[in-house]
Amino acid sequence: MKLQALLEHRYARYLPAAILLVGFLLRVWKLVARGTQYALGEAANVALSFARDGTIGDVFGRGSGLTTHLNPILPMFAGTVYRLFGVRTELSEWILALVAISIALGTGALFYRAAGIAGIPRPPRLVALAIFALVPIHPELETTVFRIWEGGLATLLGTIVLLIALQADTGSTLKFRTTFWLGLTAALLFFINPALGLAAYAIIGLLLLRKAPPRSWIGHGALVTALLIAVLTPWTIRNYEAFGRFLPLRGNFGLELAIGNHPAALGKPEREIFVGRLREIHPLESQAAFNRMQAMGGELVYANAMGDETKAWIRAHPGDFARLCAKHLIQYYFPPSWQWGIYTGHLERSVVLRQALLWTFSAFGLVGAFAALFAWRTRLIYLAAMALVPVLPYIITQPVPRYRYIVLLPLLYLGVDTAYRLYRKLRPARTAEA
Repeated sequence: MKLQALLEHRYARYLPAAILLVGFLLRVWKLVARGTQYALGEAANVALSFARDGTIGDVFGRGSGLTTHLNPILPMFAGTVYRLFGVRTELSEWILALVAISIALGTGALFYRAAGIAGIPRPPRLVALAIFALVPIHPELETTVFRIWEGGLATLLGTIVLLIALQADTGSTLKFRTTFWLGLTAALLFFINPALGLAAYAIIGLLLLRKAPPRSWIGHGALVTALLIAVLTPWTIRNYEAFGRFLPLRGNFGLELAIGNHPAALGKPEREIFVGRLREIHPLESQAAFNRMQAMGGELVYANAMGDETKAWIRAHPGDFARLCAKHLIQYYFPPSWQWGIYTGHLERSVVLRQALLWTFSAFGLVGAFAALFAWRTRLIYLAAMALVPVLPYIITQPVPRYRYIVLLPLLYLGVDTAYRLYRKLRPARTAEA
């Protein structure tokens, strides 16, 4: 009763905003304590390329040429900031960091609202929001990596799709105006992050099944398809002019497939094998691999060759590939501790707590997701789609924390809600026994 009274207090409506504000300040404080840092990797290299000469290129370092290795949205934004305020200056990095943190906490605010529409009661929503804001599972992603990489922006767009779909589900019949905004946001998301984009289209499909008469499905589907084509066309034309091939998204699939599937991948120690594979074949991690890539004719030829070689190995070893897929599936939802220190091998003390927390709400979240699928009528089914669909591309590659961030919020809210429902069921039994 005390908790209920607290939640009904007139100032209680400010509690979510207070939690988010404290979360924002905690992330800023972490940046101040660590000093100036900046994002690394392929996306950062493209941002530097765009800052220098306006090209989407040099993904593996200067001289590697034009790229279709990743989407250009955030690298172009970061490159513009670098042009205006200096390459990796303290001012530039603070601007990018504050944008990344704002995206993360803004997403948290929207997801809190979406979870309410989905039917999650206020107490578990507040607990989930507090965990997300005050106990960050991957703080370095939200403060540093997502300045240029797409995970934070993708999660924001995915949450907007979820929120629009949930609001539409509360009405009677799906309107084409709603489908337009859903389709446009989903298309942008698919371009930025295809894995979460698949979840967005699954959400739209569920909404059609639940709220649109069958005679209108063709019309809604045609509108969604047209919006996807419209969003992908400029990048597709650019890639055709640059590479002479039809590439509506990225050209790195062969390389990603090769990183996660090879004869040593089932062995141990896992971190050393993973890092060793990167140093063997990844042009950013290996000068020898970079030289091979350049000698073969560039990144696209190299990625396709690595993919063909890996597909041949998969055909010859289907059992090993199946075991690797199962391993990747488990790692996606229950990541091993070494993934918090892939490149350094150093693990902070807080990793034990963060891993235990993540595993706990992942387990409860998966239970809640499958329960929602079986129940069907509940609006939690949309959260279930967001939690379960994005894993599909990563089952056949190598999942890392940056890839699994996109399912963090749906698993967290579903997990806390499942634990809350279980507590409510067990509490009367314990009271009766007493």
